[in-house]
This record gives sequence, structure tokens and C-alpha cells, in this order.
Amino acid sequence: MMDFDYKLSRRRAVTVLGAGLAAPMFFIRNGWAQAKSINVGTYTGPQGEFIRRQVIPKFQSEFGCRVFQTENVTLGQIAILRTQKANPTYSVMFMDDVGVPVAKDEDLIAPLPKDKMPNLANVIPRFVLNDGYAAAFAVSTIAPFYNTQAVKSIETWEDMWDPKYKGRVMLVTPKQTQSVQLLVAATALATKKTFQEAQYLIDSGWEKMAALKPNVQTVYDNNVTAVLQIAQGQADIGGPDFSKTIMPYAMKKAPLAMSAPKEGVFGGVNTVTVVKNCPNPDLAAAFANRMLDDGIQKALAEYVFSAPTVKNITLNAETAAIAAYPESRMDEMKLMTIDWSLINPKRGAIVEKYNQVFGS
Repeated sequence: MMDFDYKLSRRRAVTVLGAGLAAPMFFIRNGWAQAKSINVGTYTGPQGEFIRRQVIPKFQSEFGCRVFQTENVTLGQIAILRTQKANPTYSVMFMDDVGVPVAKDEDLIAPLPKDKMPNLANVIPRFVLNDGYAAAFAVSTIAPFYNTQAVKSIETWEDMWDPKYKGRVMLVTPKQTQSVQLLVAATALATKKTFQEAQYLIDSGWEKMAALKPNVQTVYDNNVTAVLQIAQGQADIGGPDFSKTIMPYAMKKAPLAMSAPKEGVFGGVNTVTVVKNCPNPDLAAAFANRMLDDGIQKALAEYVFSAPTVKNITLNAETAAIAAYPESRMDEMKLMTIDWSLINPKRGAIVEKYNQVFGS
């Protein structure tokens, strides 16, 4: 009897000891992510800087993981995904809304996992894109910007055509999608249609685009360089371009301002996607979910003066005066997003025509 009790007690002791040894791993928060890593493709510029400084360090600390960040633009992101389609190394990729239908159609991204991204439930519905393959995490306005020492204000897109700005306008390159917004605006002016209607009539906008040529000083590729040149008075008007590019300089007292023309502004929609067949998909979902966290949404909006994409964020007064937020203000500003499924097949022809109009 004593021998049985001794053996039973010993077995119990071993069981308890084993449980005690296992307990630390069980109780570690996010223990499943320990020592894992993901590659994340973000934007360049202020947004990329925010992710590097404000998002990644805390995420790594909480999950015990590593996040390797590279910075690029939408077309560059898609090029990477294409080359790595058979064996992806990236897990999360940021891209503008223009890239999402392309990435989806080419099977480069996966549907966002709702069960692993609880913050999706708080996203404004219009910013869950392409049947749930992407979620916007920031929205900038796209409109002309100007030197406040040379231009009092821009009340209408038509101001870009005003003869007093002959040789004083810097246009964005057709390689960047903002050139499409300019074409839609030109079409709207020419046809007296809304932006929403004009995007389906863009072939009617080229004569109006050609009429802008006398005012065009140059077509720029480098957005930051163009912003600085206009701030220094080398030109009066630029763009159209993203408020997230312009406003950080304006808030540092550069003589720059974004316009809010009466016809409306366009939405520059920045999204987060999860790469199909990516390494560590659960960690990828956690990172994508973090971008939709209330605290990150508020901090990012106030850092680059963009609009959050989730509901019920209270912005500081400085950002609230600028950002197209809340959703009711987006409607007041007539913020319009392009139907890229319609426009993307025409992009090659648009770029070629743009170069013909402004290249000689």
C-alpha cells in the first residue's frame, strides 16, 4: 500500500512539475508569435517613417517577433509580388486602391481573414475594398496644391487653366495615378458632368487637357522635390497630389496649402493587404489588424494629416480642420474615389496620350 502511494505521489509530482515547466509558454501573451518574422512592404515618405517609428517597435515587443520593413510605391509593390508569386517572401503589402483589383485578379493577395482581424468590423464600409481583399487605413485628398505667397486660393479646378498662371504650373507625371484624377477633372469641366460621371467619359477630356499646356512649366516625377520647389516659389501651382505629401510641410510653416475646389476632391486611398500563400499568415493578419487599431488610426492621421478609415475617432483640432473626416465631411467635400476596375485597362493609353499632349 505504501509502495502504491509512493508511486502515485511521485507520478503526481512529475505531472505537476511538467505542468509547471510548460506554464510559462502557455501564459506568454501572443506566445504563438514568438521568434516568428514577416516582411512588410510599406509606403515611402512620412507614412513609411510613421510605420517604422510608431508601429513596428511596439508590435515587435508585444508579439515577440521581427518585422522587416521595405518602402516602395504601389507599382513597385505589385512588381515584387509578381516576381515572388510562386514563393512569396512578403506577408503584408501596402498599396493604393488602384493596385488592389490588379493584385486580386492576378491572385497575388488573399481575402482579409475577418476572424483574425476584429478591427475590420469598425472600418467605414466604403473602405473595405474589392470584396474584402483590402482595407483602407488612411485616406488623403487629391487636389491641386499651391504657394500661398503667390496664390490666394484655388476655388475651382478651372483655376489651373487661368492664363495668369502661364508657365507656373507643375504637373504630376502620368506614371503616377494622380494624373488620372486630373484627366477626370478636366473631363468634368469640359462636359459639365460630375466627377463620378466624368470618369466614364474621359476620352472627352483631352482637348481640355491640351488647353492646359501653356500653363505647364514641367511634369515632375519626384513629389517631394516638386513640393519644395513650389514652396521656394519656382512655380505657383502643383499636382494634383496627395494631402499626405503636402500637409506635413505646410504644417511646418512652408508657404503651401491644399485646395478644396468646389467641384470636389479625389480620395487617395491607402490600403493594407495580406499576400497570398505568405509566410506566417496569422502574424500577417495581426499586423494588418494593427493598422486598423483606433490608436494607430488617430496617431497616423495626426502625423500625416490624413483621414482615418474607422469610425468614431476624435482628431486633434489641427488635423480635424484639414482631414476629410468623419464620413459626413467626406460627403461635404464631394470626395470621390476612382473606379479603377474601369480605368486600369485604359492606363496604358492614358499614359501615352498624356505624354503626347505634354511631352513636346
